[in-house]
Amino acid sequence: MKRFLFKVCMAGEGGVGKTSLIIRFCQNRFTEEYKPTLGADFAVKKVKIGDMEVTLQIWDLSGQERFEIMRKYYFKGASAGVLVFDVTRPETFLLINRWIEAFYKHSGGGFLVLVGNKIDLEDKRLVPPQAGEMITKWLNIPYFETSAKTGENVFDVFTFVAEKLLEKTQ
Repeated sequence: MKRFLFKVCMAGEGGVGKTSLIIRFCQNRFTEEYKPTLGADFAVKKVKIGDMEVTLQIWDLSGQERFEIMRKYYFKGASAGVLVFDVTRPETFLLINRWIEAFYKHSGGGFLVLVGNKIDLEDKRLVPPQAGEMITKWLNIPYFETSAKTGENVFDVFTFVAEKLLEKTQ
């Protein structure tokens, strides 16, 4: 069995659900408690794709502005970035461009995926699916909508990332 290791950075404004997505993917659980990430944290999860094992080292970057100076170090060497916004908070969508610029500037050539999170809060939704689809067509990056709470599409995002990273090694 061939084994691969890739660094993936989760980025976006504070409170969009980056940590919750990682916990759902790695531990298949959800907690309502919000604890801001200080600086960065990371988790590791193995994904089996065919006869290959992909280990994703997932870096959870703080969305708080006071940690902005450190992000370039965390982005360095990332094979992929998962940029997350909260569909109930339009400002997190409007600020996604600065995350895109920072990732491309500091990662050294990784690819991006955009994720609209918290789709379980449909009655509070303020960013329509078309907004995410439009920006990703313009930037030519994939777009997913997820719910860390219900687990909807969470595994699809990370499986897609793992498959795309494997393609790049072929």
